[in-house]
Amino acid sequence: MSESFDWSVLDEPEVQKVVKLVAAKMGREYGLALETDDARQESAVVLAEKAGEAREMLAGGPGLLYRWLCQQLRNRWLTELRHQSRHLSYEACLSGVERGLL
Repeated sequence: MSESFDWSVLDEPEVQKVVKLVAAKMGREYGLALETDDARQESAVVLAEKAGEAREMLAGGPGLLYRWLCQQLRNRWLTELRHQSRHLSYEACLSGVERGLL
C-alpha cells in the first residue's frame, strides 16, 4: 500500500498561520516531549497525510483547522508517549536485576 501525501495544502497562507500557532501551543504544553520545531514538522506531515480532511476543516474556518490539528498532534504524541513509558531503560533493568526484582 503506497501512502499519498498532498503537500500543496501547505501553500495556503491560513494553513501556515495555523501550523505556527499549533506548533507553539504543542511546544508549550508538551515541551519535554515535543519541541516547537518538531511540532511544526509533525503538523506539516499530518496536513499532507490528511489533506482532504484538512481542507474540509479550513473551509469551516482557521479556528476549526486549528482545533483539528491540535487534536491530531495530541493523539499522535500521547500515543507515542504511552508506548515509550512502557519501556524500561537499560539502567532501570540493571537496577532491578541487582535488587532481584527482575
